[in-house]
Amino acid sequence: MLHRAKILDANTPIDAASKTDQDTAREIVEAMDGLPLALEQAGAYIEETECGLQGYLRLYRAQGVQLLKEHGEFGSDHPEPVATTWSLSFERVEQANAAVAELLCFCAFLAPDAIPEELFSESAAELGPKLKPFAADPSMLNAAIRELLKYSLVQRDPETQTLSIHRLVQEVLKDQMDEEVQRAWAERAVRAVNRAFPAVEFENWDQCRRMLTHAQTCEGLITQWHMELPEASNLLGKAGSFQQDHGLYAEAEPLLQLALSIDEKRLGPSHPDVASRLINLVGLYHVHGRFAEAEPLSQRALAMSEQTLGPDHPGTATALHALAGLYWGQGKYAKSEALFQRALEINAQALGPDHPSTAATLNYLAHLNLEQGKYSKSEVLVQRALEINAQALGPDHPDIADILNNFAHLYRKQGQDAEAEPLLQRALAISEKALGPDHPGTAAALDGMAELYQAQGKYVEAETLFQRSLAIREQARELDHPGTAVTLSALAELYYDQGKYAEAEPLYQRALAISEQALEPDHPGTVYTLEQYARLLRQMQRTEEATQLEERVRELRARRSS
Repeated sequence: MLHRAKILDANTPIDAASKTDQDTAREIVEAMDGLPLALEQAGAYIEETECGLQGYLRLYRAQGVQLLKEHGEFGSDHPEPVATTWSLSFERVEQANAAVAELLCFCAFLAPDAIPEELFSESAAELGPKLKPFAADPSMLNAAIRELLKYSLVQRDPETQTLSIHRLVQEVLKDQMDEEVQRAWAERAVRAVNRAFPAVEFENWDQCRRMLTHAQTCEGLITQWHMELPEASNLLGKAGSFQQDHGLYAEAEPLLQLALSIDEKRLGPSHPDVASRLINLVGLYHVHGRFAEAEPLSQRALAMSEQTLGPDHPGTATALHALAGLYWGQGKYAKSEALFQRALEINAQALGPDHPSTAATLNYLAHLNLEQGKYSKSEVLVQRALEINAQALGPDHPDIADILNNFAHLYRKQGQDAEAEPLLQRALAISEKALGPDHPGTAAALDGMAELYQAQGKYVEAETLFQRSLAIREQARELDHPGTAVTLSALAELYYDQGKYAEAEPLYQRALAISEQALEPDHPGTVYTLEQYARLLRQMQRTEEATQLEERVRELRARRSS
C-alpha cells in the first residue's frame, strides 16, 4: 500500500514511513480486507489525486463503494475497477441461475466469515421462493456453491461446513440494490438467522456459537431498518441470553434492551413476552450487582405475570424467582425466602417435582438457609436439587457445578473440609469444561477451591486461584460486582493470615467500596468485610480507625436485627 501509493519508493523499507502513515495504511488494508486488486486501485487513486493516505481513508469511509468504481487515468492496460469486475461476475451468475444469485445476495447481509451452511437449508423457507427448495435437496446447495466458487465470490471450508464472502463483495452487492430490495433482504436475513438460532440451552451452545456473529450483524440490520418483527426481538433475546450465559455482559445488555424495546412497541407494555424480556434484563443487572435498576423491573414483571398469566403459572414462578434472587443478593432473606417458597410451590405443581426449574429454586433456598445458619434444612434442599439435576441434565451440566459449590460450602461451614474438597474439585472441573476457563462461573468455583486451600495452609495455591478469579472478573468487566468484592475480601484475608498487612489493606478498601456501592449498608457481606478490615487495623496498631469501624459494625448489626 505504501509503495503503490508512492508514499515510499519501491526499494525503501516500510519502517522508514512515519508511524501515522504506517497505521493509516494498515487501516486501509483492513478496510479492503487485504484484497490485492482493491489495494492496487486505492494506491493508484492516492497517487493520481495526491489526497494522501488519511484523505483516502476519510473518503472511503464516507463513500465506500463509489471509490471502488473509480478507474483512474493509467491507460488501457490498467485493471478494471473492483466494482466493475465483480458486477460482471454477478451478472453472469444471475444469467446462469437466479437462485444462486439470491444465495449470494443473502450472504451480503450476514457476517462475512464462517457462514454456517445449515443456515441455507434450515432457514430456506425464510429466503423466498427461489431458495425454498434448498431445504429439501442438499445437492442444490452444493451446485449453487460450486457456481459461486467458479467466480471466486465465496470461499468454502469443508471441515467446518461454512462459507466466507469478501466484505467488499458484500458492499458492492448491496450498492446495486435499491432501498426496497435492501430492506427485503435485511428482513429475510433476520428471519433466517432467528430460525437457525436454537433455544439457549447448554446442549445447544455449540450451534448458538455458530450463529452468534450473524445475530450480531442482524442487530445492526434491525437498528438500521427500525424493524419491529417478532423474529427480530426473538433473535436479539436469544443472542443476548447466550452472551449473558458466557459472562459477556457488556455485549448482552444492548441486545436485551433492544429486544425489550421492540416487544413493548409491538405488543404493548403489559404482554407476557414483555415480562420475559424484563426478567432477562433483571438477570443481567443482578449479576452486575445493579440492584437499584433491577428491582423495579422485576416488580413490574411480576405484576404483569400475575395479571396476564395468573398466580399459579410457571411464568409467574419465573418472575417470583427473579425478584427473590434480587432480595437474596441484597441480604433481605425474609422477603427472599417467602418468594422462593411460592415459586417452588408453583413449579412443583405445574412442572413437576423433578423439573430443573424446581431444582433451581431448591438450590437457592438451600443457599439462603445456609447463609442463615440453618444447616440441616439447607442440606436436605441442596441434596434434593442435586438429585433432580443429575437425573434431568446429566453429570456435566454447569448447573450441577453451582449445586456442588453450594454443597461444599455447607460442609465447610460445618467444619467438614474433607467432604467438601472432592465436591469443589468436581465443580471446578465441570465449570472449566462447560463454561470455559474465563467465565465468571468458573471464577466462583476457583474462589471455593482457593478458600479451602487457604484453610489447609496452602497459601501459594490459594493465592494463585484467587488471582486467577480476579483476572476473570476484570476481563468480564465485573469490577463493580459484589462477587468481585467477595474475591477481594477473601484474598485480603489470605494476606492477613500470612502477615502481609500492606498487601491486604487496599484489597479490603476496594471490597468495601464495591459493597457499599452495590449493596444495602447493612448487607451481611459488607458487615463481614468491615469486621475483617477492623481486625487488620488493630493488628497494624491503628486503634482509632479500628474502633470507628467496630462501632459502625455494631450499628449495622443492630439495624439488621431491628
